[in-house]
Order: sequence, then structure tokens, then C-alpha cells
Amino acid sequence: MNSYDVVVVGAGISGLSAAYTLFKRGLDVLVVEAGAEVGGVMRSIVTPEGYVLDCGPNTLASKDPRMWAEFDDLGMRDRLVVAGRAGKRRYFLKDGQPLEIPNDPIGLLRMEHVSMQAKLRVLREPFIPRATSPDESVASFFSRRIGPEVMERMIDPFVSGVYSGDPSKMSIKATFPSLWEAEQRGGSIIKGFLTAGKAKKAAGEKKAKPIGPKMRSVTFNFKGGVAEWPKTIAKVLGDQRVWKNARVTTLYPESTGWTLVVERDGQVETIEAASVIMAAPAYAAADLIAELDPAAAKGLRGIRYSSMAVVNLGYRENQVTRPVNGFGVLAPSCERRNFLGILSASTLFPPFAPAGRVLTINLMGGEINPIRPEQSDDELIARAIADNQAVIGANGAPEVVNLTRWPRAVAQYNFGHTEAMAALENLERTRPGIYFVGSYRGGVGMPKCWRNGVNMAERVATYLKTRSAVASLR
Repeated sequence: MNSYDVVVVGAGISGLSAAYTLFKRGLDVLVVEAGAEVGGVMRSIVTPEGYVLDCGPNTLASKDPRMWAEFDDLGMRDRLVVAGRAGKRRYFLKDGQPLEIPNDPIGLLRMEHVSMQAKLRVLREPFIPRATSPDESVASFFSRRIGPEVMERMIDPFVSGVYSGDPSKMSIKATFPSLWEAEQRGGSIIKGFLTAGKAKKAAGEKKAKPIGPKMRSVTFNFKGGVAEWPKTIAKVLGDQRVWKNARVTTLYPESTGWTLVVERDGQVETIEAASVIMAAPAYAAADLIAELDPAAAKGLRGIRYSSMAVVNLGYRENQVTRPVNGFGVLAPSCERRNFLGILSASTLFPPFAPAGRVLTINLMGGEINPIRPEQSDDELIARAIADNQAVIGANGAPEVVNLTRWPRAVAQYNFGHTEAMAALENLERTRPGIYFVGSYRGGVGMPKCWRNGVNMAERVATYLKTRSAVASLR
């Protein structure tokens, strides 16, 4: 029976970042992935025509120096593609027309398409009393604090674009915990952050020394798309440390650690590990811990995942009569459109389309207007083409079309999420050696998943070191 220091279940970026961090520390680590490819929802295609198509997440942003150090370790620094300056401009749809989103409060006050009443309502935020309920929906929180118009026109499309969620069902406490805590602490968002800063200053706290040089957040991708990152990590780890098409069917604790039963290449193998990092999606993790901790499993099963479709469309430049010179256009729910957003991939990353070409990414579905199984690929593609014609003036048939369907795309931080995470934390406390990480915990963005994976690896390394020290005293 093969034994490892750590077995990581799942080869998305959370699991791979944890595995690579442990590997760099000299620990014997194995990644077990049920699918044929690593990277989870990070999937990319480079077409014969020279388009780079991201079929899931399509941008990365971070100022964490540990990430950039990892790119150097992996030999990926020269593979980076940094977003163009135009990518800082973002738009939302109003009455069918793209309008630029301001980058600061002053810009909001200058906007002609936001009513004076809405602007004055935003300025009242410090004087709106805090909520007394134990939790609140994202829609209710922002409507109450900054007014329904700004919520509907600006917060709604942001939440839909990032989380593909329904703001009326999403928990503010789980989705934006820092904002919830600020209100509880100071009575308003603004006063809450000011209060926190004053408290730290009064206590004599100093800012933590940054790890490495101070950096600004940079938006970037890779020459081969976002999937190049997890694929490179897996390549460095090697096939002997990354098992694909391998499914963990059973997991149970032993006095010496954990035993896992794995189906691989038509064979059943039993392996041992001192520690396990569960980096599979919530629903898959729930199946593996159902007998170990029914309460934690129930909490994980209760986490919804939105259904989405991602449509990449490539055009000749002269086909697009009203191009959006920015990141893209987000559609508020009140516009009742087929899409969550139309992203201008070739504006953000010019190398992602050949010269004289335009590449868009249409995000469809989400919790409010989910992708249904009975909707055909042709129907979804036709809708995306029609949306591009209406919004950016894209005429004629695109020369490149790619559709990717995600029945379970993005974890939803709905009501009950904080209770589910509390049950998970209780399991980690009562069953030392098993840990959980993934997009359902600590943020859905890929950089957050990477960070959480790295931090979890450090936690596991500390656990193993302590475990070894205790064992040596016996």
C-alpha cells in the first residue's frame, strides 16, 4: 500500500496550489483528479486561426508577491500577458446602451444616467442605521445602505458577473463579510472601516510587513489562456504525483492518518495519507464525508452551483460597428437580457485575437436566468450572436464560435452558507488531518482559490510538523 504525507482530492487551482506548496516544502504529495484534465473550470483553447479562447474564468488579478514568485519557480513569467489600459474601463447596460461605470464615488456623482435622488441617497450611507437581523440578502443590504437605484444598476450586474448569483438570495454575511462586519462595528460601512482603523492605531498595531516588495494589483492572463497555469503546475509535479481519471470512492480515518480507496484505470487501489486536503467541489466532497460527519455533509450538499454557458465569438474587425473599448459590458437583471456580460477579450488581451480581428466572450445563465438542459447549443449560440449584434453592432456570422456549458459553474453563497462553513470548521477541529478548500469557501475568484490553497497547505504543513513532534515524544 502506497503512503503519502498528503493526498489532495481535486486538481482545480485550489488543490494544485496546495499540492505545489507542499511539494516545494519537500513533502510527499499526491493529487487525485476524477476528470481527464486538471484545472477544474479553468479551460482554454488555442485555435488554428490564432484565437485564444478561455472557456471558463478569463482574467486573473493579484498583488500577492507569493503568486509572482510561484510564476518564477514554474518558469511562467515570460508567458504572462498583462491587460491593456483600456481594460480598466467597464460598462453596464442601460436601456440597451453601454454606459461606462465610474471608478470612484466622484465619478458616480458626475454620471448623467444616475438620478440626482440616487446620488443623494448614496451620500446618506453614514447615517443609515445598522441592521438588527443576523443576516441579510445582498440586494437588501445594498438597497438599504446606498439605495435601490444604485443597487439595481451597479451592484446587481457586478454580483451577477462575478458570482452569476441572485442578489435576493445571496447572504451578505457570506459573500461580503468585510462589509457586513463594518456595518456591525461602526453602524455604517464608512464609519465601520474608519472605526477599525482608529482602533488599530489606538492599540498601537502596525501594518504587517509585506511579504516581498509592495505591488499593485495587476490583471493578467497567459499566452495560452488561464488553463496554462494549472497545466504547468501539474507538469512540474509529474504524472506520478497527479493521477487523472482517478476517483476517490471511500475515505475513512485510521489511528495513523487516513485511508482512501481510489478507482483508477479500471483498478481499485488503497492508499494511506497522514493528511487529506479535500479540494473537490462541495457536492463531491459531501459524498465522501457523508458517514464521517453527516452535519458537515448536509451543509456542503446545500451549496448550490449556478448553471452557465460561455460563448466565444471571433469576428473580422470591420464586422463590429460599435466596439466597446474596455473590459466589457455587464447587464443588470432589470434589462432582461440573455447575457450576464459581453467581455471584450481582444481589447483586454490584444494577443488573444489575430490582427484585424475582435474576440468577445458572452457569459450566459446564472441563478436568475439559468441555462436549461433542454436549450440546444445552436439556440444558445444564436442568442449570443444576436446579443452581440444588438449591443456592439456585430454584423454577419462570426468566423470562430465556441460554446462551453457548465451545469455546475459557480458556488453560491446563499443564506445558510455561514452555517455550512461552521459545520466544516467543526469537522476540521474534531477530525485532525482533514481539511477543505475550494471556490465554495473564502471566495469564488481563481486568485482567491489559489491563495486559499496556499494558505491551507501552510496550515497542513504546520499540522504535520506538530504531529511528528508529538509522535517523537512517545
